[in-house]
Amino acid sequence: MNTRLLPIATAADATVLASVILCLFAAGCGGNEDLGGRVAVDVTVQIGGEAPESGTLVLKPEPGVKSPLIRIIIADGAGSLPAAKGPVPGGYNASFRSSATGESIDEQLTKAGRQMPTTGARVSNPQTRRRIRQSPVPKGDVSVSVPDEDPATLTVSFDAA
Repeated sequence: MNTRLLPIATAADATVLASVILCLFAAGCGGNEDLGGRVAVDVTVQIGGEAPESGTLVLKPEPGVKSPLIRIIIADGAGSLPAAKGPVPGGYNASFRSSATGESIDEQLTKAGRQMPTTGARVSNPQTRRRIRQSPVPKGDVSVSVPDEDPATLTVSFDAA
C-alpha cells in the first residue's frame, strides 16, 4: 500500500498567509481604483489655424508632473479622454502626429485603384495614383497646461510647418 504524506500547515505558514491576505485588503481589490487626480479632457487642435483631419495628440508630462504619457486620438480637430485615462493637472509638452486620412489602409488603396498584396504577388497600377489629402503638419511642439477642472478643456495651437 502506497501512502503519501500531505504537508501539514505550520503556525509560520498561517502567519504568512494571514499577512498576504491583509496586504491584499490594504492595497484594495482593484474595484475602486484611485485615479491619482486624473481629469477627463476635451481637446481642440489647430495647426496654422486649421483643424487637422486626423492624428494623435501626445502630452508628455513636464518634470515634476506625475502622469504617464497621454495619447489622444484627434478626428476633425477634436478629441477627448475619460478621467480614467486622462492627464493629471499640470504642465505638458504637446506634439501632434498627423494621419494621412481617417481611412483604413484598404480604403486608401481602393481609392488609389490598388489592392492589398496577396502572399504570392503584389498588385500595382501606377497610372491610377491619386494624391491623398493630408492634414497640415505642425512645426515643433508646444507647452500646454492642463487645468484642475473635470472635464478640463484644452485648445492646442501649432504653427504650420
